[in-house]
Amino acid sequence: MNNINLKFYEVDESCLPFVEIRFKGMDSKMYSALMLMDSGSNINSLAEEMRVLIGNNDWGANISEVVNVANETKEVSCAKFGFEMDGQPFQEEFAFQGQHLMQIDDMIFVGVLGSTFMQKHHLAIDYSNLTVHTSNMTLDKLKNTNSSFIIPMEYGLKYYNVPILKIRGKERDAILVVDTGCDNFSISQKALEECGLAYKLTGNDHPVEGPNGSVEAKECVFEFSLIDISCNEVDKYMHQAIAEVLPNSITVTDEGECDDEGTPLSPIDGMIGSPFMARQKWIIDFGVKALFKFE
Repeated sequence: MNNINLKFYEVDESCLPFVEIRFKGMDSKMYSALMLMDSGSNINSLAEEMRVLIGNNDWGANISEVVNVANETKEVSCAKFGFEMDGQPFQEEFAFQGQHLMQIDDMIFVGVLGSTFMQKHHLAIDYSNLTVHTSNMTLDKLKNTNSSFIIPMEYGLKYYNVPILKIRGKERDAILVVDTGCDNFSISQKALEECGLAYKLTGNDHPVEGPNGSVEAKECVFEFSLIDISCNEVDKYMHQAIAEVLPNSITVTDEGECDDEGTPLSPIDGMIGSPFMARQKWIIDFGVKALFKFE
């Protein structure tokens, strides 16, 4: 197994887990670039311009379906892409979603690595020291540490292909994606109303950009407590966050799909982004399939 230990490439104060990669272009030159470790995406994706730069003639050989921020599904073409990260070689499948290259400081941002990649290579995104590293954790070792809470991720990874947790509501609980690729906190208007969450709109309306489009959103301040997928309390604190209020929850599973117990899989009600996780010093460990933090 590849052994990775990288510091986040610092970009402003967002605490997004950007990492540096190297790849060979069609001109046989080696290029350095940035990728984002994005647990909220179950697939890897590349910018449109990379098709020309790497000259891969197999684009379109495979097709994947993606869901955008407006809860719309579309098909995208996929192909293999080889790169190095922390001196280790990788050859992975990437989707072409219409994104574009972006200049970040003196580097070019070329794409994202999703949760399937992190699971495959047992990676951990560690906001306590802002690193991405290969996990050496086991469940037994984790239970014997001074972790202040542990949220199992296996259910979300199995049924949604992304890590999820819940926040406690008066009427029902809301399901949120643990989204390292997101620089904010978001929740749907439907969830705020159905869950009975206390919130206050700020009046700051603006568009929210996603990889496949944008949607008009409001802004609110609300309070919440964290629970795991089995509705167990995992954190003694009542948190407060500024959140983007999206019009709709996002359906990422097939209609009528259930878990092994026969429980219907609910839509995703929102996302918890990197800034919140960095303040909490969370560790999202895809090796042990758990989210935790140390005292």
